[in-house]
Amino acid sequence: MIRQSDWCLFYFRKIHPMNRRTFNATGLAAVLTPPPRPASADEVVPELPGYQVAAINGGLLTARHSGMARAQSPVDDETLFQVASCSKTVTALAVLTLVRDARVDLYAPVNRYLRNWQLPGPRGGTATIAELMSHTAGTTVSGFVGYGAGEKLPDLSDILAGHPPANSGAIRARRRLFGPFRYSGGGTMVLQALIEDVSGKAFGAYTAEEVLKPVGASAATFAITPPDHFAHGSFGNGRPLPEGFRRHPESAAAGLWATASDLARVFQAVLHALGGARHAIIPVVLAERMVTPVSEGSGLGVFISRGTTIWHQGRNLGFDSVVAAELGTGRVRAAVTNRNGALDTYSRQLVEG
Repeated sequence: MIRQSDWCLFYFRKIHPMNRRTFNATGLAAVLTPPPRPASADEVVPELPGYQVAAINGGLLTARHSGMARAQSPVDDETLFQVASCSKTVTALAVLTLVRDARVDLYAPVNRYLRNWQLPGPRGGTATIAELMSHTAGTTVSGFVGYGAGEKLPDLSDILAGHPPANSGAIRARRRLFGPFRYSGGGTMVLQALIEDVSGKAFGAYTAEEVLKPVGASAATFAITPPDHFAHGSFGNGRPLPEGFRRHPESAAAGLWATASDLARVFQAVLHALGGARHAIIPVVLAERMVTPVSEGSGLGVFISRGTTIWHQGRNLGFDSVVAAELGTGRVRAAVTNRNGALDTYSRQLVEG
C-alpha cells in the first residue's frame, strides 16, 4: 500500500524541492542537452530506462529515443509517458484561454466562477485564479499518488472534498503564514473545476480542443489510460511499477500522457505567444504575465530561473519529466523517462560519456 504522505515527502525532497532557487538554468540546460545518437544498439547503456529527448532550435523540432516502454516493446517517438506535474503548464494555458475569451478575470476570486463546489478555508473567499496558478493561494495537498487498477477512482468532487475513495486530503485555502509560495497540486485541481464549470465541458475535452491540438500535441491525452502506445513505469531501483502505472483522475495536476515532443511544443507555444505570433493561443499580455515571477520563481503554470529560462518538471510513481525554454534564444528542450530518478543519470551519462 502506497501512502500519500510517504510518496509526497520523497517527491518534494528529490524532484520538487521547495527551495527552487537551488535548481538553476545552467544545471537544467546540462540535463537537457540532446545526447548523441548511438551508432548501433550495442552502444546503448543496457540499464537505461525508456526515454525520449526533444529539442526545438530555430523552429526545427528534433527528437530522439531509446530503451523500453515495457517488456518486448521499445520506445519510439510516439510512445506516451506520464508527465506528472508538467500537466500544470497545459492547465495554466487552458485557464488563460478562458481569460483570453473574457470568460474569467485572472485576478478575481475563483469562488466567483465555481458552481458545484466552493474553495473553503480562511482564504477560500479571496484566493484568486492567478494565485492558484502560481502556488500562492495557500491551498493544501501538495501532490497525488494515483490509484491502482483494483482501486475505485474518485470523481472531481471527491478529490476536492477529500472524500473516499479519494486517497488525498480535502483542498482548502489556508492563511499564508510563512510566505506566499506553497506548492499545491490541490490548487491546480481547483483550476480543473474552474475550467469545467466555466466551459461546460469535461477537462480533457476542453484542453484537447483549446491547447493540445492547437499547439500540435494532438496525441497527448488526459485519458486515465491512453488508447495508444504508452510506457510502463519503474522505481529508481529498476523494479517495475505494479500494473505498469498509477491511474490519475487528478488530471490537471498530474494526469497528462505525452511525448517529449509534445512538451516541447507546449513550451514553444508560450514562446510564440510572447513573440506575438499571429496564431498564438493566448495574447502577448497574458503570455508576459505567465512568465513573470510571482514568488519563489513561480509564474503562472511555469517556473522562471534568473528571468531567462521557463521550466517545469514532474514525477509520478514510475515516471519523470522535465521541459525548459530559453526566453532569449527560443531554444526548447524536453525529456521524459519511465524510471524514477533516471533522468539526470542517463542525460549526464550520454552527454559526458
